[in-house]
Amino acid sequence: MAESNGEDQAKPLAPLYLNPRSDQPEEDQYQDRTKQHVYHHLWTKPILCCGFIASLTTLIAVTFIVLSLTVFRLHTPKLTVTSISFIQPFDTVNGKVNTTQNATVAVEISLHNPNQAVFKVQNVTVLFYHDELVVVFGESTRRSENIPAKQTVEMNLTTEIDTRKLLASVPGLMEDFNGIVVLKNRVVVNGKVKMIKIFKKSVELKTDCYVTMIMNNSSKPTFDC
Repeated sequence: MAESNGEDQAKPLAPLYLNPRSDQPEEDQYQDRTKQHVYHHLWTKPILCCGFIASLTTLIAVTFIVLSLTVFRLHTPKLTVTSISFIQPFDTVNGKVNTTQNATVAVEISLHNPNQAVFKVQNVTVLFYHDELVVVFGESTRRSENIPAKQTVEMNLTTEIDTRKLLASVPGLMEDFNGIVVLKNRVVVNGKVKMIKIFKKSVELKTDCYVTMIMNNSSKPTFDC
């Protein structure tokens, strides 16, 4: 019995082999799929966020361009001279032009604003020329006139023609009071159109008219613009 126990104790143990479990490949595949899912989940949100921002930016840019070319497009207002007349005609003394008194001229203009925004007129200047020589006594200026959107405003302006300058530019006019004189009238309008503080346009409108008058009947001149 003792010998039998000794033999049993001296008998070496069988080597231990780790055999893979039959379900090990499935667990590895599950872990791989889990990692891929986490990786995909981590990158999906930033990609969607970037895509949304890019789409929104593109939409805003396209909308801005379309509005700037249609509704917010700024057009140039229209200036028209509708009337030129003498309030104070040239005066005579003993059949000659009175050089101590200037002639007063009234110029009526029409301003049409085709825009969706207010057209703010900053100043209006009226000039009269004879052979490129300015013969007005001074510039007529009118400020701070606002023309509402899609409306037309009439303006009455006055200025004085310097009789001495006119006579100096037309030799013999002092003696020939029946002579015909052609003057060039220029009206200049400066202003600005502004819409929602983003779209701005500075405007300078200019129109020239030729005024024909007979010195002894200067109250009824004819003009062509």
